[in-house]
Amino acid sequence: MLVYNYLENNSLAQSLFGNSHSSIQLDWKTRVKICIGVASGLKYLHEEVRPVIVHRDIKASNILLDKDLSPKISDFGLAKLFPGNMTHISTRVAGTLGYLAPEYAIRGQLTKKADVYSFGVLLLEIVSGRCHTDPRLPLQDQFLLERAWALYESGDLKSLVDSTLKGVFDTEEAQRLLKIGLLCTQDTPKIRPSMSTIVKMLKGECAIGDKIMRPGLITDVMDLKIRTVEPVQFSASPPKSPSDSNSQVSMLAVAGSTVVEESP
Repeated sequence: MLVYNYLENNSLAQSLFGNSHSSIQLDWKTRVKICIGVASGLKYLHEEVRPVIVHRDIKASNILLDKDLSPKISDFGLAKLFPGNMTHISTRVAGTLGYLAPEYAIRGQLTKKADVYSFGVLLLEIVSGRCHTDPRLPLQDQFLLERAWALYESGDLKSLVDSTLKGVFDTEEAQRLLKIGLLCTQDTPKIRPSMSTIVKMLKGECAIGDKIMRPGLITDVMDLKIRTVEPVQFSASPPKSPSDSNSQVSMLAVAGSTVVEESP
């Protein structure tokens, strides 16, 4: 049995993506605090405990908020322990589409950098107030990471910041956080920073650098076959039978489903 402190303010997802009647309004300072808090939690799991713990399912619905809106990482049901000097393992894919690192989604190669990728997507969500995938938007805008990259290339990254903030945010800090999100989602795992470096970057104690390359995008793995474990309710066409469980990653990315890789 797991016992948690009572966390009055439910999940971060509910505050970010819930309906407009949500009683919790996340101002800019609170969002920055949440980003640093989650990053510090992952730093602890990756660098301060033994064996190392890789969470594998970092996402907004797994971040709970206490009475002070401080974040707590929850749901360790998919977590993997890395004993000794082990730096990576090959395993069945588990996690949530849209947050999965490409090398993990395609090859099942798990490292701490898979959590870093997921955190990068989460960081973009917190700053933008958008879910990683929104099928209601025009096709070119549906995937948050792809939209962020396009805006970065055009020099208009600031326009991704959540409009509900009504312009009340630190522009320089917001652009820094969005760049960190892109850096965390780089296609090559070795280029992604460690969580301790990310914490320093978030606090403005460490330079990000200007060399940010194209991130690992969900459309790069569109042909990946998966089967759904927990389709979310707003999925347009959830599987109706075992024979229907195979689908393209694009459809399930829209659903934001938790998935495992199909056995050969």
